[in-house]
Amino acid sequence: MPLSHLPRLSRSMVVAVSLFLLFDFAALGLNVWMSVKIEREAVGINLAGRQRMLSQRMAKVLLQLEDAQRAGESLAEPMQELALTSELFDQTLQGFWEGRETEGGQGERVYLAPVAQPHTRQLVAQAREIWDPYRELSRGVLVSDAAQLRERLPVVVAYAKAHNLELLSLMNALTTELEALTRREATRIRWYQGITFTLALINFVGVFALYQRRIRRANEQHDLLDEVIHKVAACVMVLDEDGVTVIKSNHTAERLFGREPGALIGVRFDQLVTQRGGDTVGLRPDGSTFPVAIERHATFLHGRRLFVETVHDVTEQRRTEAHLTGLAYHDALTQLPNRLLFDDRLRMEMARARRHGQQLAVLFIDLDRFKGVNDVHGHEMGDLLLKKVAQRLRDCLRESDTVSRRGGDEFTVILGDVHGSDDAARVAQSIVAQMDAPFHIQNVSLHIGASVGICLYPAQARDVNALLAGADEAMYRAKMMGRGTYCFHKRDED
Repeated sequence: MPLSHLPRLSRSMVVAVSLFLLFDFAALGLNVWMSVKIEREAVGINLAGRQRMLSQRMAKVLLQLEDAQRAGESLAEPMQELALTSELFDQTLQGFWEGRETEGGQGERVYLAPVAQPHTRQLVAQAREIWDPYRELSRGVLVSDAAQLRERLPVVVAYAKAHNLELLSLMNALTTELEALTRREATRIRWYQGITFTLALINFVGVFALYQRRIRRANEQHDLLDEVIHKVAACVMVLDEDGVTVIKSNHTAERLFGREPGALIGVRFDQLVTQRGGDTVGLRPDGSTFPVAIERHATFLHGRRLFVETVHDVTEQRRTEAHLTGLAYHDALTQLPNRLLFDDRLRMEMARARRHGQQLAVLFIDLDRFKGVNDVHGHEMGDLLLKKVAQRLRDCLRESDTVSRRGGDEFTVILGDVHGSDDAARVAQSIVAQMDAPFHIQNVSLHIGASVGICLYPAQARDVNALLAGADEAMYRAKMMGRGTYCFHKRDED
């Protein structure tokens, strides 16, 4: 029957039910959109973090070239490394500026969208001003013959020493800005979800009110109530005036709680939904449980107060949130906290140290000779080695300390409540000793090492960026001293 031929009340019912379904699908679409958007923006955050590692890697390769040239050794391998890292850094930086395909964290091709916010574009523009001459100097080295290399290599090495820390700072600032933009975007989408869900609930109450009018007019209460709740895709139950016992339920509710048709009638609601460990869970007859979200609304039918209970199975939502949280805050290979979670914990530890008048230390750890493991034994062996390194680092620390994988073969550590530089030095010595001991993996004995930089709060730095930059600077000096040792941050005035 055409909609125009239906009675006015029936037409209102059809429109209301259609709107409810529309809001329901809109809420689902927003959830999918948020998941896809956060995953896409996570690519930009991860690649911005990788830029810092690449700039550091280029500086190391240039130093290796300089050493190899003086020693008369083969330059092929460091030249190849310089070509790869500079090209990848350039691709990614251009992607942030104008959008392009680049290589992802696992070697896959990903599209990097250009940054649009004025402040982030300014950061990228400043980085490009530093990078453009850096790139041209590096390309000049790559195409040089032996005579030209003696002239060009010192120039690019000097440029790297002069501008590498500034480039690192810009990439750190870009990563922080992208993280803040992602959080704001997620908050905005959640507001949209809340508004859509509220409109859906209001519309559902409207549907229920319209059906009440139809029940009163047609005296067909049970048939009409069954009709509306069975058409609703959500799990709906009507409770008695005490809000305790189920007097009506739809087919979705019966399927969700694993009951036969009509078996929910007369069941106490607290036998279906309860609180366990701070979570709201649904109960099935076989003893299994599932997480739920519930909404209760009071209504009146012929002067009798009833309660409409809407129950949503949020298993997939929780699984998606857990997956996204794991991706966002933990390193997939070592399961250590990543730089996002590390930075959050560092802010919390700094606040606690300020409240209690304590000190803390940040350690920046870079593995020595790790690249040789990848070159000789392959990346699979390198991944196994990184897992072993992560475990040894955990063993060197207290339960209250935090160790994270910063990226590549770099790790960072928070030592809380230290009593001066001696405490931090003892931990650094332990880490250096543990990394110096051979690793036995798949019948292969691997020898690497580690260089450690230390920065103390509040004696040497008083904010997150300064602490990390100070520890990074100290680690770099440890490398320059011959690797396999540790250094404390040296301020300009020291």
